[in-house]
Parts: sequence; C-alpha cells; structure tokens
Amino acid sequence: MNRALLALLLAASVVAIAQDPKAKPADPKAKPAAAPVAKPAPAAKAAPAAATGIVANKDSKTFHKADCKSAAKIKDANKAAFASAAEATKAGYKACKVCKP
Repeated sequence: MNRALLALLLAASVVAIAQDPKAKPADPKAKPAAAPVAKPAPAAKAAPAAATGIVANKDSKTFHKADCKSAAKIKDANKAAFASAAEATKAGYKACKVCKP
C-alpha cells in the first residue's frame, strides 16, 4: 500500500511540474490540503414576467403572455416586462399572434 501511495504522489508531482516548471514536488509526509469550501450560490432572481404576466421581446418588439411558447424562447438579454398589455402597446410593442394577450 505504501508503494502505491508513493507512486501516486510521484505521479502527481510529475504532472504538477509538467504544468508549472517552478512547482516543487509533493512531500509524501505532508498532510493533504483541506478541500476548498464552496461558496453558496447567489439567490436566483424572481422573473419579473411572473409578477406582471406580460413578457416582451426587445428585438422583435412583440409582447406575449408569460406562459406563451414564444415567450419561453426569448433570450434573457432581450426580455422586457410590462405591467399590462396596454403599457406594452403604449411602449411601441405589438401583441403576439399566438397567445393574443
């Protein structure tokens, strides 16, 4: 078992040196480093469309109901949310022909 461990440490050292020529070989007597602690993921933002019900595509200037299949295809960068269909129309958007909001 000790030979296998030593061979593994030697192989790891060779790989480390190959990646970074200035790196020192691993010390077989050294304690292994603690695993890095993962940071918690940031809280997901609530979709504004869920609250308003109207999702618009900035590129096509079309607005949809939040559950429209066409609205699901809009990239996040192109999404805009409105409080009502009237507000979207006033902003120059046209209604979707599929969901007819």
